[in-house]
Amino acid sequence: MAKKPQQPVKRHYSKHQVAKFESQKKRQRIIFATGLSVIGIVLVLVGMGVYKGWYVDQYKPMHTVVLTVGDTKYNVSYFVDALKHFTGGDSTYAYYFIDAVAERIQLNQLIVEKAAEMGYTVSEDEIDASIEENSLDDVPAVRDIVRASLLISTLKTEYFDPQVPQNAEQREALAMLLESESAASEVLAGITTDEEFAAKAAELSLESNTKTDEGTIDFRPANTISSLYGSEILEQYIFSTDSYDYTILQDADVSKQRAYWLIEVLERNADSGQIHALGMLLPSQEVALEVKAKLEAGEDWGDLAVEYSQLANVEDNRGDMDWISSTSVPENVADIIFADDAELNTVLDPIQDDTNTTRGGCWIVRLKSVDENRELSEDDRTLLINDKVDEWTTDLKNANLDRLTNTFSDDLITFAIDQLD
Repeated sequence: MAKKPQQPVKRHYSKHQVAKFESQKKRQRIIFATGLSVIGIVLVLVGMGVYKGWYVDQYKPMHTVVLTVGDTKYNVSYFVDALKHFTGGDSTYAYYFIDAVAERIQLNQLIVEKAAEMGYTVSEDEIDASIEENSLDDVPAVRDIVRASLLISTLKTEYFDPQVPQNAEQREALAMLLESESAASEVLAGITTDEEFAAKAAELSLESNTKTDEGTIDFRPANTISSLYGSEILEQYIFSTDSYDYTILQDADVSKQRAYWLIEVLERNADSGQIHALGMLLPSQEVALEVKAKLEAGEDWGDLAVEYSQLANVEDNRGDMDWISSTSVPENVADIIFADDAELNTVLDPIQDDTNTTRGGCWIVRLKSVDENRELSEDDRTLLINDKVDEWTTDLKNANLDRLTNTFSDDLITFAIDQLD
């Protein structure tokens, strides 16, 4: 016979006990609710800390897209890896690499796309081998850099090399670079032989190759002289002239390590050792004396600085260098303008400076001989192949400008550089 299930024992409580139980339950609900609130506040605070300290400050900027090539996107994290590759992880001068690295990322993608159209690709195994051989970081940005580099090497060998002949007309010449036409005329007046020219070029030329080689430009094919000597005008003359006489060529675009300062000291601060000065950086003594004469005739410093000076930001500061210390200018310049006897509010005589680079100069040049069918050296062929690659990549970029975007802000640039430290 089955047992009946036991019924729970009913308990009976007094009103006082019931009231006490209700009070306890109420207290428990309050404690429970308060506990949940505290936990919730803690979770919110922790969440806010994570949001602010990690998501906002780190995750979000690292994953912000800053570059695109068509539908291909590159975020800051990718860019930082590329920046590390090109700077070696050193943040000291990283700011000056920003634009170049951004352009290289975009150009590499264009190279990969165009090479694929031409039938050239690189395998992942080839990239792996190059990364291992060169001990590079195996990250997407570096892999893409290696991919583009391998493709360019292949294109040089298989596509561009056949475009460069083995033999071509080549010309031999003598040349030296001087700062101005008057300087060139003075030097040329004292030259009667090629030996005298060589001695003067070794002593006076402001172009490093012609100075080292005593003015000799060995047999070269067309389109190499401009690269080697930094002058389109020199190249054009040598390959167009039929004359074998010495000639003077003005060249407004050639760079040389020679400059002249015009400076007017306005004030001195004895406590800080600084001076307030107006300054211009000019390409020749001839120009410096011309500008000094104009200033003494009453022409405006700012207007002349904008027209003649080759200092950076001259359009904004109009030649006002503000307060400077002796380390702000080359030592031989500082010795003059910081001297106690340097006159105030007077344009000082031009000061030569062989540490700064300026544009503009004058060539003395003579065509020596022409060989209409001379074998090209390996160095010249390499130079011509590289020039073809440069022309190809420039055309490639120009044809795709509408597919390229760069939305880097100053804050994101600073953030990217900070990731190198």
